[in-house]
Amino acid sequence: MRAGAKGDGKAAARSAERHQPRRGRLQFAFEDPLSALPETAQKLLVAAKDIIAGEGFGALTLNSVSTVSGENKAMISYYFGNKAGLVAAVLDSVIHDEYIASQDRMKDVRPQDRCQKLIDEMHRMDTASEEFRVFFELLPHVLRDETLRGRIARLYQWYWSLKLEWLGLPGGEGALDDPDLLGLTQLLSAVIDGLAVQLAIDPGLDLANPYRVFQEMLTATIARLPGATTRDDEA
Repeated sequence: MRAGAKGDGKAAARSAERHQPRRGRLQFAFEDPLSALPETAQKLLVAAKDIIAGEGFGALTLNSVSTVSGENKAMISYYFGNKAGLVAAVLDSVIHDEYIASQDRMKDVRPQDRCQKLIDEMHRMDTASEEFRVFFELLPHVLRDETLRGRIARLYQWYWSLKLEWLGLPGGEGALDDPDLLGLTQLLSAVIDGLAVQLAIDPGLDLANPYRVFQEMLTATIARLPGATTRDDEA
């Protein structure tokens, strides 16, 4: 969530110009929640993430954020509007870093390596334990908030479209209208989320086997999809 700062309006605007939003094929703006914020707002956001990760959502109060960040709690309203605005910014922040980093790592991957590379990225996301811990702590709150549910739904759609690009499958506007492509991308997200839950329950869980089996299933599925890019196509 992009938070506006009254006194720092010009500085925030300049920062926003330097950090243009990253967009998926659905043209859904997904900007870095931290980079466009003034330093005080960044400290508040990082403090909120740390509190949720360490103590749970119940410990997130205006006073606790103020104490951990060392900033006046009035600054939360100043930059984020209210606690709900802060929570929305936290959600964007925990999702942003891993997904954008994955997007960068998937650039220029050879066609024959795409499936393996995607599996590696999915595995990497599952081991990003702090980000998932924060997300799961916030999830019950998200389910009760229509605005946050809509925000997460759009983020999912952005990520589904991005996965098609990573796999060399037809993307662009309308790609997710294809039931096979939509179903594939939904399953990819379900695997990440489901294994992340299992890993959160049992941190010693070995995810190598489920990802090995899933890669075999994914390779076979992609091979039969129309429009799939083969090694010969891009050699």
